[in-house]
Amino acid sequence: MSQTENGMSFRAAKAFVSSDNATWTDLGGFGASVATTGGDRATGEQNTFDGDTPIVKPGKRASLDVTCRYVYTEEVSDPFEVLRAIYETAGGQCYFQYSPKDGFWYKTGAGILRQFEYPGGDVASGEVIMGQFVVKCASLSKADAST
Repeated sequence: MSQTENGMSFRAAKAFVSSDNATWTDLGGFGASVATTGGDRATGEQNTFDGDTPIVKPGKRASLDVTCRYVYTEEVSDPFEVLRAIYETAGGQCYFQYSPKDGFWYKTGAGILRQFEYPGGDVASGEVIMGQFVVKCASLSKADAST
């Protein structure tokens, strides 16, 4: 099989966040990275008197954490304030969707904004202040278009 020529970078990614799955905040000019963790499928195994290897069976999938890093700013409609409002609301319901290249979109259902960073940094470094949030969700779905 020949090597693919269709690889892509995350350079043209798009991402949106919402508290209600209707009004979306575009993270495009702020977003820096998206990472997913979790979602492992449980497996069970059992050895028997006969045989040298176990019986292995599939179980349920675990929840996912979707982490997004973004540039911190101090405007009312910017991601930090939108996310802060979600985080500081009991329940912290949050929806998140992203696309590596505006082709397929990966979307959470109603997740929980389980981690939110307030600004901090090192005065000597000169680094841009970044924020980060984590949405815990049951799964990601794949769609052809956003929102």
